[in-house]
Order: sequence, then C-alpha cells, then structure tokens
Amino acid sequence: MDLTRDDRRRNRKHLLDALVDETGSFGGDAAADRVKAFRKDPLGAPTAVFAYVGALALGRFYVDPAKPSKTEQRSLWQNLTGRMGVDGAKDPAGWDGTTAVMTLQAIAEEA
Repeated sequence: MDLTRDDRRRNRKHLLDALVDETGSFGGDAAADRVKAFRKDPLGAPTAVFAYVGALALGRFYVDPAKPSKTEQRSLWQNLTGRMGVDGAKDPAGWDGTTAVMTLQAIAEEA
C-alpha cells in the first residue's frame, strides 16, 4: 500500500487515539504533552514530535509493565484497525508492550 506523509501521520494519530481510549494514559508524564500535541494536530506537528511519539513503547501506556495482555492486545488491534478503516484485519501477533508505536502502526498498515 502506498501511503502519503499525511496518511502515515493520520494513522499514527489513530494508534495514539486507540491507546488513549484503551488505557486512559498519554504514555506517562514525560510523553504526555507531546502525545496530546500530536493528537491535536498530526499533520502540522514537527517531525521531531512525529518521531518521538512513534518511538514510544506500547507498554508506556499501560500501568502494569506486564501489559498489554492478550485480551488487551486483541482489543487494541480491533480499536486501531477500526479507526484505520480496515475492520476485521487479522492480527499477525508478534507484538507486545516492548513494541514501538511506529512498529505496530506499520504492521496495521500492511494488514
């Protein structure tokens, strides 16, 4: 799939929105301001902010370092793919709390 710069930024916002929806977290105190700013204006956000939020590990959004559980992963995947308009896309697995936002985004974009 050929995605434009704007498509990738929108998809990153979709993932961050899904994470906030699922966890109620903005990735911790150090990341919260940048996550909020990117979600507010993904197309106008500086490249450094796009890269920063993309490098965050998914686990930063969960209180328990052992999370997300399999059930939480399934829920996040469904939330994300629904927002991206690819409802029912099969989760290829192989990702967990140590996975970076940008990696899960790329997996979903290929689904």
